[in-house]
Amino acid sequence: MTLQPWQRDILSSVETHPLHRMMGVEKIESGEGTATIAFTVGEMSVNARGAFHGGVAYTICDMACYSALLGVLAEGENAATHDIHVSLLRAAMQGDRIVTTGKVIKRGRNVAFMEAEMHCGDELIARATVTKSILHPRN
Repeated sequence: MTLQPWQRDILSSVETHPLHRMMGVEKIESGEGTATIAFTVGEMSVNARGAFHGGVAYTICDMACYSALLGVLAEGENAATHDIHVSLLRAAMQGDRIVTTGKVIKRGRNVAFMEAEMHCGDELIARATVTKSILHPRN
């Protein structure tokens, strides 16, 4: 499925958000219920010891799930995270290339359930489950 113009506009604003750019996000690929975010771990996305920062992993997993959900939202709908759990399984270091995938598991009328995985090469480095509330337009 190709995103509608209004969905592409929202995705563009997510891609170009200053915080996301600072973390190294380059491009988000989004479709109907799936999304992929690729980036290289940079100076602004590591902790004091030089390892990929868990807070950045949390944020990018949430972005991947939102971007996946965007493809199944109706015009005027939006979503807000109300629960997220991220498990960090392995360290990545500055200069490593990370690919994060998000997918919608189930979308109901008012709630959506998603999962995200982060890979550095063939290694799974983080896994997340995300629940978002669907926000409906006010009449």
